[in-house]
Amino acid sequence: MVDAVAAVAAPAGARAAGGVARRRVRRASLLAVALGSAAAASFAASKAFAGGTPPAAGPPRRAGLVKHNAVDPSGAGADAVSTAASGGFSLPSFDVGAFFSGALENPTVSSMWARYTSEVARSLADWTGPIVALLLVAVIVLIRGKGGDDDTFQDEEEGAMMSPFGGSMSRKPQLKVKSWNQQVDRYAVATTKAIKGKAAAVKLKQELKEGYKKLEKEAAEASKKKKETDGEAKSSDKSVDSVDAKESSDAEEVRTGRVWVLTFQGGRNDVTASGVQQLREEITAVVSAADPERDEVVLKLDSPGGTVTGYGLAGAQLMRLREAGLRLTVAIDQVAASGGYLMACTAHRIVCSPFAVIGSIGVVQELPVVFERLEREGIKFETTTAGKYKRTLTPFKEPTDEDRQKNKEDLLDVLKVFKDFVQSSRPSVDIEKVATGETWLGPLAKERGLVDDLQTSDSLLLGLVREGRQVLEVGLAQRPSNPLLQAVASVASAMSGGGGSGGGSPTAAAAA
Repeated sequence: MVDAVAAVAAPAGARAAGGVARRRVRRASLLAVALGSAAAASFAASKAFAGGTPPAAGPPRRAGLVKHNAVDPSGAGADAVSTAASGGFSLPSFDVGAFFSGALENPTVSSMWARYTSEVARSLADWTGPIVALLLVAVIVLIRGKGGDDDTFQDEEEGAMMSPFGGSMSRKPQLKVKSWNQQVDRYAVATTKAIKGKAAAVKLKQELKEGYKKLEKEAAEASKKKKETDGEAKSSDKSVDSVDAKESSDAEEVRTGRVWVLTFQGGRNDVTASGVQQLREEITAVVSAADPERDEVVLKLDSPGGTVTGYGLAGAQLMRLREAGLRLTVAIDQVAASGGYLMACTAHRIVCSPFAVIGSIGVVQELPVVFERLEREGIKFETTTAGKYKRTLTPFKEPTDEDRQKNKEDLLDVLKVFKDFVQSSRPSVDIEKVATGETWLGPLAKERGLVDDLQTSDSLLLGLVREGRQVLEVGLAQRPSNPLLQAVASVASAMSGGGGSGGGSPTAAAAA
């Protein structure tokens, strides 16, 4: 076989010159011998398996590679290599499984393999901790990096809700602004594609883009004209009355600004107006971005009311819009009762759907009295006060007529403040007739002057879009907590010894 390979490589050796060529020939010859011997061995092994007799464990594979006739006495391997070298036919298929099985039966190879696997196992055991730590770090980096927005500021406090006690809260919601115009345009393009085909949809999309460019140009011209008008008014000696008359004549221009949409939906059991925390952030964003001369705000309101302090604060937050010079419209789709209607009265205009529940201008207090039951059980509850009316009605002492009278007076004082606020916001309302705690459906509420028009919020906003106004819905989206990130943080805390009894929650500490 060596002769055959040498014969094949001889022409190349003859053409080569020098020691480098001879070394290359020797390497090629050895490689050909090794490949041929391996092919012959695998061919013989496959024949032995086909005949039902497994190959016997022979001498080391090195001897088998050189003395191939000990495995293949017929010399078929040499014939195969010679024939392949001459280009007669291809080598038989190489059985990888049989080759490695035979190699592992070799005692030397077998001992080396066992030693290698044991060393690898020990190495993996030693490096398991660092590898897991590196993987956790990589996961944290990927999770924190995913969803990053190049258009947002990279400040650490970006989007964080302001804490009532100063600073920022740990959760960092993102301010989301949704364009009603683009949403309506997407609906129009989709329906056009379904009805008239793709070509018509593409044409409509192009027309919409041109329309947006035209609106931007008109807005820029209107802003420039407004600045020129303000400059003329300041430099001239016109009276205040003439300036006010000109501003009123330009009312149509003022109503061409953006419409900012806010949402306040208090649940049926949300008596504390918990949504006011988010509402105050959204109002801050709108006030800082809106143009009071041209823009207005629409609040989508749905609330049955609750505590005086909670909904009083919500109403005070809405008054910030009016103080900033923005026109406010409240749209009620389902209910605005009690504190919910107090919020609605901050608006310049109130609209509601035909079956919305409106009103409930009144004050109520409910308190269980368990004094008699405690007395039967032999339990005495002692309260020490300083001040005659520090405690009037409580569940743990027997109420007196004086306590009841004082509590009634307190409720009447709250009702008076409520009535005065509604009267100042809606002077046309007969407050004594509506401040009875009753509620009315939309049409009846309109008859009593509690609302101005019957219209759903969707109809109102869609009409503004069709007028060519830019309608932007603003909201804070709370970032959902990532379970994987929480698990990784827990594991890291446990590994660093932070789970001891001495550690306390920062939130709990702040709350305490």
